[in-house]
Amino acid sequence: MNNNHLRIRILILTTFLLLAGCAQTQPPIPAPASELSASDLGILRVGFDIDDTILYSEDNFLQAAENHDGSGNLDYDWINTHDSVYSTLIPEMAKLVHFFRAQGHTVFFITARPGNSGEVLARFLSQQLGFPIVAGGNLFFSPKENDPETGIRHTVKHRLIRDLGIRVFYGDSDTDIVAALAGGAIPVRVVRDPKSLYAYSRNHFGDLMETHSDGNPFTTEDYRKFILAGVGPYGETIYPLYKFDDPLPGFESDSIEGN
Repeated sequence: MNNNHLRIRILILTTFLLLAGCAQTQPPIPAPASELSASDLGILRVGFDIDDTILYSEDNFLQAAENHDGSGNLDYDWINTHDSVYSTLIPEMAKLVHFFRAQGHTVFFITARPGNSGEVLARFLSQQLGFPIVAGGNLFFSPKENDPETGIRHTVKHRLIRDLGIRVFYGDSDTDIVAALAGGAIPVRVVRDPKSLYAYSRNHFGDLMETHSDGNPFTTEDYRKFILAGVGPYGETIYPLYKFDDPLPGFESDSIEGN
């Protein structure tokens, strides 16, 4: 083999190696827009509780309690068909729902109510919020379940939060915060209307109106501090909505202004 042939072979080999190296360092070709997933596009799936989060429904539940058969069990078929009479939309939360939707994010609603006559609640929410809400589509019912060992009723909303891929979950109760954390979502606690705290404070920072115990350790003064600090007992962000015109003990000197 003469020197000219050797130089040609070396040049060909060098060119091949350079091209191969360039091919390995090329950035990946972006997928067509039609193939991009929601997570690729930065689209959030956001979840909301219903009672004392989207709807002020205290009157509905109090009326149901007066009507029940004495067994202590509420008639959720009655409750889910009477929101139009006794429940009202919380305007600040409606604005938040519309904000997320206007930004292209996906909104879901998850309630611990049983699903009896759930389609009636879906229609009421559709009318109030102005877009289609469908039971089993973007509205889900997830009643609490009893622990077989302790008998304590626990939330199971976390299953839906996880399965739906919800990234942020808004709710008013302790179990909403637990469900968000267990389901892998960021929890945001919506501050209840003070009238709801007077009517049924259970499952909100323990139980402010009951005798203090390990399960109910927080006073109304603690509650005031949590809200002013903007962080709840589980480390969750607090979303204050209400001005406390009829203040709880500990709120006399400072009112929390809503949005």
